[in-house]
Amino acid sequence: MASDADKYARYEARRRKRVHIYMDGIEPQSKKMSVPDRTAFQGEVAAQLKAIKRSTFRGDVALRLDLATASKTPPHAHTIAKNLLDLLGNRMTGVDWPRKSLLYADDRQIQALSVMCRHGEDKPSMRIEGRPFPAMLDDLELATDAISVTGTMQPYYERDREGEWVETFRELILDEENQRRSLGDDMYEAYKKMVRWSAQRALLGRSSVNIPVLGWMYGLPRGIPTGFDSSKWADLLGKSKLRLQVGELPIAAGGSYAFRQKITNEISAFKQRWDWIIDPLVVAVALEVVVRPSAKTPPDVLHDLDNIVRDYLIPRIVPAFGTVSDHRWTIDFAELRTRDPKLAEAWGPNPMPPAGTRNGVTRYEVWRLPAVEDEQGFVSVALVADMDATGDIMEQVDERIEEWRDSLGDEKRHTRRRRL
Repeated sequence: MASDADKYARYEARRRKRVHIYMDGIEPQSKKMSVPDRTAFQGEVAAQLKAIKRSTFRGDVALRLDLATASKTPPHAHTIAKNLLDLLGNRMTGVDWPRKSLLYADDRQIQALSVMCRHGEDKPSMRIEGRPFPAMLDDLELATDAISVTGTMQPYYERDREGEWVETFRELILDEENQRRSLGDDMYEAYKKMVRWSAQRALLGRSSVNIPVLGWMYGLPRGIPTGFDSSKWADLLGKSKLRLQVGELPIAAGGSYAFRQKITNEISAFKQRWDWIIDPLVVAVALEVVVRPSAKTPPDVLHDLDNIVRDYLIPRIVPAFGTVSDHRWTIDFAELRTRDPKLAEAWGPNPMPPAGTRNGVTRYEVWRLPAVEDEQGFVSVALVADMDATGDIMEQVDERIEEWRDSLGDEKRHTRRRRL
């Protein structure tokens, strides 16, 4: 069972337990969605679950929403997600489904959530993937193992090399007078913008959690000592100055105001540290959130992952940092038409998403760690540079496993098949 072929066979068996729901040509909507449209949405979910002979998830879930809107006035991604998460739960009257709930009984079952949304598409669509959370952790463990087998030091060298852009930008602004005299004002501003882009990409690229670290925080790989236990890795994440550390979620009545104030204070402290690089933001960013609840949290007040982002984080982070929902908002198309007309033409006559969708983030993902007795809870947030199409961690896990499989020789890939 420890052979490479068997590991991959078990991964394939877990993949078959995932639920995939596809809806093309249906516009994603917020809570303002009409009752007939809600009923039709749930009816389609029920029909697809029946077609693949799947029932409601009873245990914890990892969920991905991949959305595309074509409306000229679409709602923001987090308001769409709120509506869909509710509709994937309790069944409405009149929907042909034998259970009270559709995909899950309670969205508190969601232990990992990823939401991405592209506005201004030619056709609307919704892609929903659910997988048992224990299977997600098994996939995470296999991906960590795969990285140790196939990985090289190249990514670390590249990260160090990219980090040099931060120092280059620091030197550029400290030596502004001489640089302007040497380059001229126009050339200096153009060069400064280019270096700022690279410095932001490097700085915010280092703020995210990679696959091994996320696995270590869940105590993976199992049975192999790493020198730190899972809570130690979580504590290190909770002290990173590259992330917003906004403290423990409120669990008592009246605690929400203090928590919101702590978010505001942490944003101010973060900006004081890094505004010289990130103001203004010239790269699109995603939110990556890691939550560890307090062990004292009563089950009936455990915060839904989506609520944490929608109610507390996005309303403060987006206006404070000026984040945008699509990388196209970071492109000066007027300048591009002057500098590179052929490239500008490739974008088409109207490349921008609807104006009302500008404020936001490209995507967000949230992971809930287990509570630790006698340890404080926390919410740790990263603004992650999102222009390299790396995808969320769930997608990265699958990619690393497939890369590992492709690296195996035919003999190792098909050991199980030959034995049979």
